[in-house]
Amino acid sequence: MKLTKIIILLFMLSFGTIYAGSIELNISGTNDKVSSFEKDDIVYFSFSEFSEKFGGLLDWEIIGHTIRYTEDTINFEFLLNSPFMKRNDETFNMIYPAQFEDGQLYLPVATFLPYIDEVFYQKITYEKTKNRISVNSDYYNVNDISFDAKANGLLIEIFLNKTMAYDVFVTEGNWINISIRDGKLNRPNILSRLNSRIMYKLNAYQQNQNGQISIRLKRKVEKWHHKFINDPPRIQISISDVNFEMEPGDSMPKEGLDNKIDVIVIDPGHGGEHYGAVGRKKTKEKDVALDIAKELAKLIRKDKQFKVIMTRDRDKTVTLEDRAKIANDAACDLFISIHANSSVKQHIRGWNVFFLAQAKNDSARSVAQFENSAFLRDKADEINYGHNEGDFEDPIMGILNEMLMTEFQTESHDFAMMIDREFRKNLNIPARGVDQAGFFVLNRVFAPSVLVETGFISNENEEKILKDDKYQKDLAESIYQAIKRFKSKYESM
Repeated sequence: MKLTKIIILLFMLSFGTIYAGSIELNISGTNDKVSSFEKDDIVYFSFSEFSEKFGGLLDWEIIGHTIRYTEDTINFEFLLNSPFMKRNDETFNMIYPAQFEDGQLYLPVATFLPYIDEVFYQKITYEKTKNRISVNSDYYNVNDISFDAKANGLLIEIFLNKTMAYDVFVTEGNWINISIRDGKLNRPNILSRLNSRIMYKLNAYQQNQNGQISIRLKRKVEKWHHKFINDPPRIQISISDVNFEMEPGDSMPKEGLDNKIDVIVIDPGHGGEHYGAVGRKKTKEKDVALDIAKELAKLIRKDKQFKVIMTRDRDKTVTLEDRAKIANDAACDLFISIHANSSVKQHIRGWNVFFLAQAKNDSARSVAQFENSAFLRDKADEINYGHNEGDFEDPIMGILNEMLMTEFQTESHDFAMMIDREFRKNLNIPARGVDQAGFFVLNRVFAPSVLVETGFISNENEEKILKDDKYQKDLAESIYQAIKRFKSKYESM
């Protein structure tokens, strides 16, 4: 402890003149703040606070050494008092060194943010004159690409936000190039669609005001045509050359969704003998979840383009297996599980939206452990492992976490981000953002799926809000708007 205090003191004494303050943080239209300071005319911001609000996991080693930040497949590594950092396996120079202040990691805002902007789905910018960091999910107008293998060729679709002028040309080496005038490419999302079975390379270039996507296919391209289609707006490129056949065993479903988005399954968490979390005023999670789910179902049913199925419409016990079976039997297009969060720390507040993937931080892991607890207890009894209630470090957890489905992970993450955007605009409790964890109920559903923690029932103020009719309606309306946005993006007409 003495050594740690000495190191911290040395860091503080090494600073020049420091002016403390804050920077506005705007995430999808919702305003927040992160701490900042100015040293020798260089503005630093708290990356610790930023990552807490934006998402991801900061992993500290011994103070004075390395700090790692992980979000999805992106990894950053910083060395305190050094301007050099690693992004995945590459080394970059931020020009100004990472700093430690008040137990937090501070980074030079102007010279660091471009590195994180290059690899995340959202557009991340710093406006010095407005003292504002913006995280904008709506910045891009060229959002995604899909590949659909046909019997005699390939259908490529590029999804846009609006009608845009474009050119398509084929160059030597079986490159198909699509140049989109005034196109702002969501490069990380597009590049994530690389499939080695049908292509050698997939590139996305931002060239001043224009965007270009280039695909080097594995087979020769001779006969092809293109057209623009609305609702949703997209460029279609059909490669109809009969020589463009898939190799044996290479049959491939479309990357993304290929059916109409019209069957929605709503899953009110817990029920019957499973109360879920219980608030200080004895409010039960199962009741709050059912009330919100009914409100959402009523709203969606007014829209004749959807069919709604609920895993339970009254207070009854439904197993996780049965919930997934209901969804899969209905061939659902979206699965939404509604819950309320809980913590032993009663001051903790806010909503979360989760999608299925390995948990990357303790907070997400603890939520998954609680929501999975009934399933684990049942399974532990069945095979007589004999673990104590609440002991989640058992072979069952390890086996099931290895079985996490990834087929719809991209779409689930996208849907979670759409809900996040609506929640930030419409809800009056703090945002904890989008996160990921290994929820068993989501793991068994063959469709894009999210789990919504609507607030902390363990917090006295939020317990009261969760029972409020207006809050429940605002929450339902937000999810409904996200469903319509998802339909617009992914549905093939």
